[in-house]
Amino acid sequence: MNVRFPNPVARAAPRREALAVGALALAVAALVGELDPGVDMPRLAEDATILCVLALNALPALTLLALLLALTQRVLLSTWLVALAIGALYSANAAKLGALQTPLLPADLRLLAAPGAAFHLLGPYLHPRALSALALAVGVTALLFRERRLALLDRRRSAALAAAALLTGASLVAGSAPWRQLYRSAGLALEPWSLAESAVRSGLIGGLLLYHWEIHGGDVPAADRDAALALLRRHAPALREALAAAAAPAERPDIVVVQSESLFDPARLRAVPAGRHLHEYARLAHSGRSGALRVPTFGGGTIRTEFEVLTGAPLASLGGVQYPWLELDVDAYPSLARTLGAHGYRRVAIHPNAAAFWNRARAYPALGFERFVDAAAFAPEQTVGLFTSDAALTERVLAELDDDGPPQFVFAISIENHGPFDWRPGLDADRLAAIALPDALDDAARPWLAHYLYLADDADRALGRLADALRARGRRTLLLFYGDHLPDLGPVYAELGFDDGRDAHDQPVPWLLLDSADPRPRRLDARSWMLPGLLLAAAGVHDGGYFDVVRALTHAPGFDADEADTADGLDALARLQLRGELDPVLREALGAAAG
Repeated sequence: MNVRFPNPVARAAPRREALAVGALALAVAALVGELDPGVDMPRLAEDATILCVLALNALPALTLLALLLALTQRVLLSTWLVALAIGALYSANAAKLGALQTPLLPADLRLLAAPGAAFHLLGPYLHPRALSALALAVGVTALLFRERRLALLDRRRSAALAAAALLTGASLVAGSAPWRQLYRSAGLALEPWSLAESAVRSGLIGGLLLYHWEIHGGDVPAADRDAALALLRRHAPALREALAAAAAPAERPDIVVVQSESLFDPARLRAVPAGRHLHEYARLAHSGRSGALRVPTFGGGTIRTEFEVLTGAPLASLGGVQYPWLELDVDAYPSLARTLGAHGYRRVAIHPNAAAFWNRARAYPALGFERFVDAAAFAPEQTVGLFTSDAALTERVLAELDDDGPPQFVFAISIENHGPFDWRPGLDADRLAAIALPDALDDAARPWLAHYLYLADDADRALGRLADALRARGRRTLLLFYGDHLPDLGPVYAELGFDDGRDAHDQPVPWLLLDSADPRPRRLDARSWMLPGLLLAAAGVHDGGYFDVVRALTHAPGFDADEADTADGLDALARLQLRGELDPVLREALGAAAG
């Protein structure tokens, strides 16, 4: 028996159908207003600004509703699908704000281009109830496909409605002049230095459009040449001396860089004793350079620290770009890998996630890597908890290194210690139970810290294993190791806080540079964009340009990266480097020493 799901307006007159569609469109707009952080529904009638924010945030949703109505001619199905899309969008934004204190950005939506890799990494964050809700949504959607079509929308009207919706949607995405003027006249503006506040002022959907219009995939922003010249001339004597003194060693060492997922020193937390964790890091710090590292991200955004280390450019120099490999359209980056390639190095990147994630499949060749070893090279049994173990990554790094032939550069990013930390299947129960936790933590927060410490200890042991193996090699080897950002341990941070009294966003991560031929210990606090210059100098590899200049600047007397003119000059230097426009500026400021 074929049962048709009824349409409550299917038998109504066209005018009544139109009224019903209009009512559901208002319901969609009301849903946007109810969920959006920039809309205060109780004050809607009193404040025209709030009404404008609601209208401009609801417009894309209503455009989608119109397109679905034209395609399906089913009013309940179309409204339901739009409501699901709105709910998913605002739920994702709330989850990201809760974990990272950063709103949803257009580049986040590009993760859908590689749904398998995205689900592998982010799927564990989904609560089991979310999967039940997803199954329910699929069931309701299937049921609503049996709804009768609207009599109001014949083929001609459907085609006209679809064309109008597509034209409106395309012009919105393109940021056509009328839309920009309308949003500007309503007082909506992007504040890239405070994205969360910008999303509140402009609304989530409005903020996504503004970000897309202002900071979209393209070239590196133009540089302030005068700011770069002023910085270089201010430190010209020290720079000339450093560039003139650069000398290459007789033999190029192998270089291994490990970016350790979510690694920080737990002893920075109140009530966590020093020396209880990261034993291997502490041991190795006595025979190398080490210190605290400031990174450009918190709780996530591995790609940001990765960008700074591989290019030597502060992320802030890009004027609001948050996901460089996704947002920049660059075919060849001046980078650490490319510089080493010019000095005869073989270059390989290793990361146990899909190559498509964060657009690395395209970014790594553009950075100068010859090969990218991704998740396909690791077996499922090498998983610990949710992701490939640091031990497996270490073994792969060692397998890449030869004892003869050209020097090698191996860049590895770990994944075992990736969140979520509130639950973690497959860990050793006895070992987990033996982890000492502060009494101040309540029962809800204790699993977060226990899981993290378990995984951080794994990362630390892998570091010790790797360092000892590299020291035992016949070839001189440099090892650069650092954390990419603090983990998302919101309940732990809220209940314990930090010894220095600063916020979690202001906490550094550890870094370490070991040279198998130079065991002298040295303490140096740094920023992630400084690391490539330090690494190349330790290897005796000099580019005669950006990396040498940045390293010399950071060691120049009186240099302060936080001073406003210095920060502007650094940003300008980084942009000039990424745009391939730096050499003439160096020659103008420094003369023959920069040649």
